[in-house]
Amino acid sequence: MRTLCWSNAKTVDYVEKELRNGKVVLAEGDTVLGLLADVSEKGHTQLDHIKGRSKKPYLVLVGDSKKALKFIAKDESKSFQIEKLMNICWPGPATLIFRAKAEGTIALRVPDHVGLLQLLQRFEGLFSTSANLAGGHVPSAVEQVDSTIVDSVACVVMNDVHEKPQSHVPSTIIDCTGERLVVVREGAFDARKLMDMHD
Repeated sequence: MRTLCWSNAKTVDYVEKELRNGKVVLAEGDTVLGLLADVSEKGHTQLDHIKGRSKKPYLVLVGDSKKALKFIAKDESKSFQIEKLMNICWPGPATLIFRAKAEGTIALRVPDHVGLLQLLQRFEGLFSTSANLAGGHVPSAVEQVDSTIVDSVACVVMNDVHEKPQSHVPSTIIDCTGERLVVVREGAFDARKLMDMHD
């Protein structure tokens, strides 16, 4: 199984090719170890198979706010607030839940990570989920990832020693679908930064 480093100039090319071929990649980033897959039915199915779960949505990583808006239901009355919210939270460890353009809701995040952002410039978005089996412990290092997951991915991408070390804290999840913001999960992003959004 191939191990790559984000700082290698050829890594993003290789990872892009594997993802477009329907493979799943295990990667370090700015929050917990994650699995990445193309935003497609095949990508979703692959993640379900690897994690041993089904019928649950996955977080979508996007390269910037403009790409995020393509997934969100249009609501003119909230457009300014949504932009303001994204500017406060992104890039960073905040996952925002919006009403989806298709149906239901969608969870989106712009990571604060150079390698991931370079990769995301080449996609509309990528499915992302923690690198654990459904209901299992979220690993803080590649060595702790279940062997069945490691055997199922195309490659592992590690942060460079000179990069900001990966956090072992998951992202903060904020539900933005109602009149008021609701923190669904406390995480690496300080939700107090959003206090003025209610003013």
